[in-house]
Formats: sequence, structure tokens, C-alpha cells
Amino acid sequence: MPRTDLSRDETLRVLECEGVVRVAFDDGDAPYLIPLGYTWLESALFGVADPGKKTRLAASNSDVAFQVDTSAETGVFEWESVTGDGVFEIVADETARRRALSALGPVIAQAPEWWRNEQTLKMADGSLLVWKITPTRLSGCRYAPAAEEQTR
Repeated sequence: MPRTDLSRDETLRVLECEGVVRVAFDDGDAPYLIPLGYTWLESALFGVADPGKKTRLAASNSDVAFQVDTSAETGVFEWESVTGDGVFEIVADETARRRALSALGPVIAQAPEWWRNEQTLKMADGSLLVWKITPTRLSGCRYAPAAEEQTR
């Protein structure tokens, strides 16, 4: 099976359709890699988080690397993947926060009830953070049979 590059439109389709991004923060000695739920909005990734290690690391170095994959439906032998670098920031502007939280509605709706209950309380008291990754580099690739091989 050939590995092929994704077009810009295909890369954006992956980012729009998926909901989990792996983000690598610089921990000084080694990367700190974590999965986060997200939505793609206004050419950036947005999500929610509690204050913690990721936000502390981003405060000292906002440069991150990230990866989004489609293998959940196709398995490990056929996939599309988007990788990139970007800038991680906490969204402080209230209008931007509300817009991001509204767009995150479908992601949050998939969460278990206990999580939604916890986050609702944190949203009410202002302790739930909205984060944004603005990509500075994006690339995508596909590992799948060529179209002519799929028809055999």
C-alpha cells in the first residue's frame, strides 16, 4: 500500500471530522504527550482543560506539536493522519470563549454524564479553561490502497 500526501482540503477534512488530538508539550528533558478532545473552528483547534501540567508547560513554552488520526474507524492498516506544529494559548476573551464552548457542544455531549456535570460546575465558577492551538505548520498523509487496488 502506498503512502500518499493529503491535499490541503483533505487535511482540513480530517481536522473537521475527528475529535481527539495528541498534543506534545516541551517538558525540558522529554516531550509531554497527551490526548485532548477538540473541535476545529476558525482555522484552529479548540478544547477545554483544567489547569495542570499542560497549562504550566504551555505558559513557559507555548510551542507544541500535534497529531490527529482517523484509524478509529479503519484500523491500524488504513489511516489518514494530520501532524503539525502550533502555538497553544488559553483563550481569555469572553466572546471567543463562548464561541469555542458553543462549537465544542457536540464533543462535550459525547462525554459521560459525570464529566459533563463536573465541567458544568467549572464553567459556572470560571475554573474551566478554554485552550486554542493555532497551527503554524500542517501536513497530512494517507496509508491505504490505491483506488485501483480497492476495486479488485
